[in-house]
Amino acid sequence: MSLEIGQIVEGKYRIIRTIGEGGMGAVYEGENIRIHRRVAIKVLHANFTGNAEAMQRFEREAQAAGRIGNDHILEMLDLGTLPSGEYFMVMEFLDGEPLSGRIQRFGRLTPQQLTPLAQQILKGLGAAHTAGIVHRDLKPDNIFVLREKAGKVDYVKLIDFGISKFQPLSGDGMKMTRTGTVMGTPYYMSPEQASGSHEADARSDIYAVGVILYEAVTGRVPFDATTFNQLLFKIVLAEVQPPETMVPDLDPGFSSIIAKAMARDPAHRFQSCEEFSSAMQAWSESGAGVPVAAGSRTGEGTAGRATGAIALTPSSLPRNTTPGTSSWSTSGLSAPKKRSGALIAVGVTALLAVAGMVAFWSLRSAEPSPALASSAPAKESAPAAAPDSLKSRDERPAQPAAAPVPVPVEASAAAASATASAGASKPARAGLLPTKAGQQSKKAPPPPTVAAPSKPAPAAPPPKAGATKPSTPDFGY
Repeated sequence: MSLEIGQIVEGKYRIIRTIGEGGMGAVYEGENIRIHRRVAIKVLHANFTGNAEAMQRFEREAQAAGRIGNDHILEMLDLGTLPSGEYFMVMEFLDGEPLSGRIQRFGRLTPQQLTPLAQQILKGLGAAHTAGIVHRDLKPDNIFVLREKAGKVDYVKLIDFGISKFQPLSGDGMKMTRTGTVMGTPYYMSPEQASGSHEADARSDIYAVGVILYEAVTGRVPFDATTFNQLLFKIVLAEVQPPETMVPDLDPGFSSIIAKAMARDPAHRFQSCEEFSSAMQAWSESGAGVPVAAGSRTGEGTAGRATGAIALTPSSLPRNTTPGTSSWSTSGLSAPKKRSGALIAVGVTALLAVAGMVAFWSLRSAEPSPALASSAPAKESAPAAAPDSLKSRDERPAQPAAAPVPVPVEASAAAASATASAGASKPARAGLLPTKAGQQSKKAPPPPTVAAPSKPAPAAPPPKAGATKPSTPDFGY
């Protein structure tokens, strides 16, 4: 049921107005009439009442906040059930805007504007990780910037731990997500999350913070696609377009911090929020950057092992990609295509080499045997020359045609077969006629001039690098 303005819930919470409504529930502004405190009340939609997974997510959000106990985590005040059976939770009232609203309002933020917010994000997130909780759905919509709290302007609160993962170190075995299930908002997923890897841990949250910083300074998410599967492919396999290509005056040190946070291999990222925060503090004080591991943006490491519940098939790849470009948002699987082309080239070269050797030894076997050569006068004997077909045109001396020499049938057949094989795999040299065993090749008239083929029509332009994600309701909670 939907709550009505003025309605009293459990004898103490008066409904003042509707803040917003999402896919799972609605959020209302309320007042605790006993202590006169403004609160926010989230109600789970009635159609989810019998959904065990949705109810677990709802309860887990309240439990996570209580376990972490940090000022940068949304405070939970109460949890209950309406007479209709719908679940509700009571939270502190947030007066401000989500980070997504601020990015949209300014277009993009400078590193100087973003650093104080990022430091608070990492502080709250670090407290969650210490409590054994991985958020797994960090995004600008889930980062709320209060106008003021405790005398501090732009105070950050992390919200919506509904799909958080309770690590075994929390001590109660509350690992409530199925292995291999892709959970989270796709634009901010780490490669190991997008592939359904078993290895998603606190470093997945660090990757998401890197994506948030990327979007905040560029105004665009690093990966975008027309379908869900295409987006997952890009996250797992593609290369991030460096943010300085879109913001030329971006400080290189700050760009290196984003690159390290978004490294493909979790081992190449910051290993903790404290390490991440220290790097940002050093940059704000001295402009120092951080070293970024070579190849950390190329899809190496755990990102390539797709074991999740979502089938990532080649048919889901974007078809309007341009091979050879450096941007993941435009190249799709350009790196694997290059490797495949190199393997094909090596294979063709090896086949040509084998064919050439077969032809050479077959022609050698077609030369006169010593018994036949000894019957000729000694003054006419001369060292055997290499077959004419294996000489270059300039090395071939002019000499009279030699008399035909008897050749065994087996050698002639082998030579003919080898010549045919070589001819099938390699075009004949220009200016020469095909040769037969026991005969000299003759110069052929120069080939007729052939007009160069017309250039193919230009390919369709690649999709625009990076794009702004679809807007979502910005009411927080």
